[in-house]
Formats: sequence, C-alpha cells, structure tokens
Amino acid sequence: MMPVVAFAWLPPPRLQTQPPPAAALATRSPLSYRAGVILALADETLDAEVVSVDGMTGAERAMYDTVGAAARPDALSTLEPRDKLTIAFLAHGVLVSGLNIAGAYAHYEYVAVGAACAIGLTSAIWGWAELAGGRIPDDTRPGFAHERAIMLYTTSYLAGVMWLSLRFSVLYPAAIAYSPLDPALCLAGIATYIYGLVSPIATLALHRDALTPTEVLRMKGMCVSGLVGAVFLLESFALLLNDPEWWSRVSAAYPAQGVLEPSVTIFAAYAVEAGMLIHRLARRGVITFVQAVPFYGKVVLPLLTLLPMACLFAYRFDEVSFWNFLFE
Repeated sequence: MMPVVAFAWLPPPRLQTQPPPAAALATRSPLSYRAGVILALADETLDAEVVSVDGMTGAERAMYDTVGAAARPDALSTLEPRDKLTIAFLAHGVLVSGLNIAGAYAHYEYVAVGAACAIGLTSAIWGWAELAGGRIPDDTRPGFAHERAIMLYTTSYLAGVMWLSLRFSVLYPAAIAYSPLDPALCLAGIATYIYGLVSPIATLALHRDALTPTEVLRMKGMCVSGLVGAVFLLESFALLLNDPEWWSRVSAAYPAQGVLEPSVTIFAAYAVEAGMLIHRLARRGVITFVQAVPFYGKVVLPLLTLLPMACLFAYRFDEVSFWNFLFE
C-alpha cells in the first residue's frame, strides 16, 4: 500500500470543456500561474467578499482546471528550481524501481535509501524555505483547500517518510537512535500523518459547498492519501513505544525487513513528489487535471511504487513480516 497525493485513483472530474469568458486570459504567452488558476470556471459563484492577496482575491486563487485553454506554456519554461530537484528525485525513483524489478539489492542501503534520503530531505527543506519565504501564494480557501496548508503538509509528509526510511536502515546514527531526539521525531511524524488523515475529511464535511469541482476532486484524493498514509502510524508508534533494541530484534528475526521498510517509505516519497510536481504543472496550465489524473494513476504509480513493491515482495517474501514484527 502506498500513500498517494491529491488525485490518485480517482476518476477524472466532470468539468466543463468550453472556456468561459475568463479564459481569454489564456491568450497571454506564456500562460501565467495566476491565469492558470482561473481559466475553466465552473458554473458557480464564490463569495466575492474575500481578502485581496497581492492583487488577487481568495476566490480567484481557488483551484480550477484549465480545460479549453487557448494556449499553454511550454513545460520546460515553467520549471522552477524545486521542480528540477523533484525531477532528479523521480529519476532516482526510476533507478530504484529498476533495482527492485531486477532483484538487485547489493549496496541497496547506499544506492537506494541513502541517495533517496539525501535528495528527498533536501527537497523537503527547500519546500519549507519556500513557505517561510512567502514563495507559495497565500489565499483564503477553506480548510485543507488552503494552498499553503496542503503544501506544508505534503512537504512535512515527505520529510517524515524520508526520516522513517533512514530510521529503518543501517545508515541511521546510533547516537540519534538512543537520544531524546528519536522519540521527538516519531511524534512529529505521527502528528503529520494524523493531520493528513483528518484534514481532507473535515474539509469535505464542513466546506464542500465552498469548494470548486477541482478542489473537491483534490480533497477526495487527499482522503485516499491520508487513509493509506496512516499505515505509517503503525511503524511510528512501534518505534515510539518499544525499547531502543526493538528494531535490532526485528532485523535479526526478519533479515529482509531492513530492505522492505525503507523501500516502502521511499516509494511513498516518490509518489507524493510525483503527485505534487504534476499538481504544480496543472496549476500553471501546462496540463489539465483531467489529463493528470489518469496519467498519475496509470503510469506514475505503477512505475514508481506498485511494480517495484510487488517485485520486492516476490523476491524477499520469506524474509519479511507484515504484522508480527510490530510486536517483536
């Protein structure tokens, strides 16, 4: 099982295909981020009495699909520095996928886990810096539809699963494992996973009428992401509640557990980063969400998560535990 982000495993939204008058903004070249978020307006009226943020109202910063846009920017021209880092991270994901498909686990802790943690944690730090520096535009969207809230969650989620991957590998420093910092990091991860589980459900329950169709789609996807991501609560609570020698006992009883657990978490990281890269491109008008949903579900997830995980299970099935290790 793999945590996914934003719109995975959901059918394409039934959005209008003819651009409204506001879509005239699409004739700008290149299509700007701000034009991209207001192109395919649904037949609904949002509250106009919202706070203006940097010249744009909260309603205008709502998320819409760009179906029917008259022009689209070139994907390469829209890439920002973090996007390029994400692409490097996903390229590494293709390598790790290939290693699992081939059953090549020599030096896996360095080639797969160590390299993934280095790139993934760098991306997470970069994301936090963008949030702190105001590079992620603010808005007045309700609940989890607030862009900065969801970006803070996905960035923190990325950091959390990267830490878990490192924690379950032989690369994790013993000095940290036996220090007060280790349970503190466990608690931070637990808080992140619980927030990701509760927030989209609460947003749909309390604010559905205020959301655009695309935002409803996104919240449904985040509900799936939160539910599957809650799997990591099990490992996190096991780390928190067991003595420091627990993982050593698990590794001795199940020789391939030290491959399985780090792999599952880095697969989750690839999934979340791929989803957010596609999301950012869709918000800029490079692609539509109607195109992004099936591409993410049919191509990205199988390649970076499902196929390598299935191969790992096939190769090392007799050397791992799916439940009993939690109580070792």
